[in-house]
Amino acid sequence: MLLEEFDPARAVIEPEDWFAIRGEMEEEICDTIIMPFSGTLFEKISSLENSRYGGYMSNINGKQPWFIYEEDGQKVAVMKALLGGSALVGKLEELKEAGFKNFIIFGTCGVLDGSLESNKLIVPTSSLRDEGMSYHYAPASEEIGYSEQHLAHFTGILDKLRIPHTQCKAWTTDAFYRETSDKVARRKKAGAKVVDMEWASVAAWAQFRDASVYHFFYTSDFVDTENGWDKRDGHEEEDLLRFFDIAMKIAGELA
Repeated sequence: MLLEEFDPARAVIEPEDWFAIRGEMEEEICDTIIMPFSGTLFEKISSLENSRYGGYMSNINGKQPWFIYEEDGQKVAVMKALLGGSALVGKLEELKEAGFKNFIIFGTCGVLDGSLESNKLIVPTSSLRDEGMSYHYAPASEEIGYSEQHLAHFTGILDKLRIPHTQCKAWTTDAFYRETSDKVARRKKAGAKVVDMEWASVAAWAQFRDASVYHFFYTSDFVDTENGWDKRDGHEEEDLLRFFDIAMKIAGELA
């Protein structure tokens, strides 16, 4: 199987090679970058008075900018996370090479367990690897996730900040229009309570590059095999700002 060909050797093209072509950067770098998937939230934060342009990465789709956000003496970068494991990990590779040290990533996840209400903070303990990117950063296996030490560190920060959260297994798939009823049932039987598109890829990258990643979800739609798909609308702006505030508090603990 192709996905069993994990090879830890140096790649033909490494992130530093891309930077050698790009040339010297003049962008502003700080220790921590916060990466929400929500375009609405990114536009909201980048338009605030205490935000300023920091720099950009680019690909054939165009430029992906980040902004420097300062609040009460705390400075972080904010950049919109790209959708999908391959796009996101590719950008993380470049951001780490640019000099960012801590990566706080958050966005919605689908719910497989109907007892999880909307807008609940989820820390994924591990994920069922139903995507392609992770297999290029870690040997083939059914699951991948945080190391026990990093999971304890991350949840310890949330406990210290008294931020309620639920820990559970995820299912990462890059085929969101192919979540059939049988697949959902099998993933639930394997212990997954939520579904996303990036976490397994990010977890494998973090382990391979020894990167400091704090990736969490907030619950969204319900993938219900018995009664059909429930969109569960209700992610209002105040909810998005609440999760950004949580990301800022995590960043404060990392400073």
